[in-house]
Amino acid sequence: MRFRFFQVIKEMPHETLTRYCNIDYDREIAIVAEVAEDNDRKISGVARLILQPGRKHGEFAVVVGDQWQGLGLGSKLVELVIALGREMGLDTIYGDVLSNNHKMLHLCASRDFKMDVIDDEMTKATLDLKA
Repeated sequence: MRFRFFQVIKEMPHETLTRYCNIDYDREIAIVAEVAEDNDRKISGVARLILQPGRKHGEFAVVVGDQWQGLGLGSKLVELVIALGREMGLDTIYGDVLSNNHKMLHLCASRDFKMDVIDDEMTKATLDLKA
């Protein structure tokens, strides 16, 4: 949660949960990964792509549950976001990554994202989809 929201969140307010559950389909997409456990489904990861005004750039975010990390789910979700951005005709996609989120920084760098250090705590990962 800290790597996704840049802070430790113990409890999320109802208004915030509502925002993440009710999607404006004209400008954002959410991809939800689920696993079946004991006849029940659980969310294992989520990727979002939010289009910016002008519909040429999109901000992405990915979160993978702790017990599903290191299994390739984050890579798959990033690949889906890249494919969606290309399909939508975006010029770039970008995401803010905490500088100590080494897995995500490596994942983005391995896919040719340009990495711009914003400050000691934040790096902006940008991928040119027109290249």
